[in-house]
Amino acid sequence: MKKLFIAMCVALFSMSALAQEKGDVAVGLRGGANFAKIKIIGLEESVTKLGLGAFAQYSLTDHWRLELEGIYHPMKDHVSDLTLGLNVHYLFNLGDAIKIYPSVGYALALVHSEGYTLSTSKGGTTQEISHDGENETDGGIQVGAGIQFNLNSNWFVAGEYKFQPGILGDGHVVMASIGYRF
Repeated sequence: MKKLFIAMCVALFSMSALAQEKGDVAVGLRGGANFAKIKIIGLEESVTKLGLGAFAQYSLTDHWRLELEGIYHPMKDHVSDLTLGLNVHYLFNLGDAIKIYPSVGYALALVHSEGYTLSTSKGGTTQEISHDGENETDGGIQVGAGIQFNLNSNWFVAGEYKFQPGILGDGHVVMASIGYRF
């Protein structure tokens, strides 16, 4: 999966190097929440994590654009991660200032967990579950939709939802973005 992600990143950068005169380039900041149902060590838990990141977009045509993103989720419950994504958007223009778009892509999560010990009690018996710290990767597809509002010819804000089946459990990601288009 790592090799596939690296190949997609190289393809994105080489396409933008070949076609920069044809489309817009935009960069920006993104933040929001990830709601996931995680399965770890036989336990199933719902987790909400806040994340902050950045993105770069390249418009192939008036309707198609590629996006490279990175979202960092700080340490919570002994786990932090950096999720890298490569997405394709198809833009529907609803006037000059509003665009909606479906999104499909691939996300790769680089996860770091600290060592910890959990104690549980059942019927007067205490059981301890230990976990050593480790680094893991997990990846898969992500699908979603978004809406973008152009504030002027360069600045825009956007809201986006993504579903990430099987990436660190099943994740639902809601993000807000602010960006600058060159």
